[in-house]
Amino acid sequence: MRSFSHSPARRRGTGSQRQARGARGWVASLAVLACGLALAFGAAPAVAAASPVVVESPVAESPVAAGTPALVAPMGKNLGGVTVDDTAGVLNQARLNDLMSKVDFYEPTRVAIYTRKGQYSDNINLKTLQYAKTKHPEWISDDPADYGDYWDDGLLIITLSVESGRTGQIGTYFGEDRAGRTSDDAVLTKIHKAGTSDFRQGRWTDGVAAVAQAASKEINKPWYANPDLWIFTALVVVGALVTWGSIARARSQRRNAFGQQLQQGILSLARVTTDLDTTELSARTLPTGSAHAADLERRFGNFIQSYRRVFTEQQQLEAMGPKERSKAPAVHRATAFADATAALDFTDDAIVQAAALYTRSARWHDAWRAQTAPLLEDLTALTQLPAAQNDAENAALAALNSFRMQALARVEEISRALDAQAATVDQALDALADVRKHLTIRLDSLAQVQIDSFAKTQSEREQMEDQLRSARYSQGRRYGTGSILDVTRSADLFWRVTNFNLGYSAGRSSVQHSRQAARSSSSGGGISRGYGGGGGSFSGSGGSSRF
Repeated sequence: MRSFSHSPARRRGTGSQRQARGARGWVASLAVLACGLALAFGAAPAVAAASPVVVESPVAESPVAAGTPALVAPMGKNLGGVTVDDTAGVLNQARLNDLMSKVDFYEPTRVAIYTRKGQYSDNINLKTLQYAKTKHPEWISDDPADYGDYWDDGLLIITLSVESGRTGQIGTYFGEDRAGRTSDDAVLTKIHKAGTSDFRQGRWTDGVAAVAQAASKEINKPWYANPDLWIFTALVVVGALVTWGSIARARSQRRNAFGQQLQQGILSLARVTTDLDTTELSARTLPTGSAHAADLERRFGNFIQSYRRVFTEQQQLEAMGPKERSKAPAVHRATAFADATAALDFTDDAIVQAAALYTRSARWHDAWRAQTAPLLEDLTALTQLPAAQNDAENAALAALNSFRMQALARVEEISRALDAQAATVDQALDALADVRKHLTIRLDSLAQVQIDSFAKTQSEREQMEDQLRSARYSQGRRYGTGSILDVTRSADLFWRVTNFNLGYSAGRSSVQHSRQAARSSSSGGGISRGYGGGGGSFSGSGGSSRF
């Protein structure tokens, strides 16, 4: 059924005529741009008022059975007519009439809607072309200069290919005189996305109408209606204010960060200064011949040098004015100062605790509790690990829980031996380190099981491993606990359970974000153009995407 007529006024004419019109269009555009943005704002309404072409709408036909062409009654002054080939039988004719009556274009445009039952592997660009050649040759340009390689002027074709469930493809195709902006994948993606939500809920009629409405907003959009122009103009007008505001806000944030880090460092340094005599005395009482004590004694030598350096750094930081504090290098210096003073505060606590242990002073029980505290915190935190998602994770968590009970018993055993002087301080610390090392090994095993369970690809595995590694190696030291092992051993040697949880959670979130991005890309983007080998030399504008 040929659903609309072609009048000479709608034809593109010969190639030379199109070139002449194109040249005149360029001259007109340059003339308008030469007026400047100020004149553009005033001229826009006048141009808009002069440009519309009123086209009489054809009379509506009665709804027909699905699968046969039908004519929808258009109401928009630039909707030149709509034909519907609902071969899939998914459209509601009455509702489509109502929805399409609200569609209007910038220039007179005819719409052809074609639905079909399809398969995932279909190239619906080619299927649309083949259908047009068989059922609607009027969709293809008969201009001799086009050699049958383009869609007809003034035409928009919407193809809906419905697959199993609520998945499928949507395609839009345009006559060359309507294809300017749609040569951009971003614009075509925007048009298709307008119907995605409806398509995924099986609202095929609403989705098709939404695509038509979105296309009407993009096809041959006049320059003054292009939001990019107004966005650019707004940026030019307010750019200085925005830039100034951003700079002022960034400077204020840097000053605040500088002040916070400086204050934190000053507090830590004040504690170190108060305890300096005690720390020095404790360092002198550390026994010779002890590996842990010897390490702490060496660190005390560096401790005094670091103390003098950070004390000088504090004075220099405090002397900085607001302008200097607003700069990023100053914030970095303040942060480094806070870290250095916290490390000193932590080290002097460890030295004092070690002296109490080795000399078995009145405070040695408190000193030993400071050594067991990090491990006991970790064993408690094991009860807060994420619930198992499968048998493998359940087995790993059960093994960890069994180890937890053994570790608690081992800590109690070490403490009793130290109390009874059946073990030296070094032996007790080494035994404690051994328990923490085995906990770390079991957490590593759990991490691998969790990654195996959640990651579906090698890329996802690497994402999760990176997040776990980052959490482990950035966990830093536990300032203020007085733990000798956390001073004499590298900060990343022992997995802290809290950081393990943070790393695993960050890994899952990273993978889920990537999966969501991939779904969005595959469903809303990925424009497929071209008609394959079966299309011959056909080069009509348009393309398709999945939903």
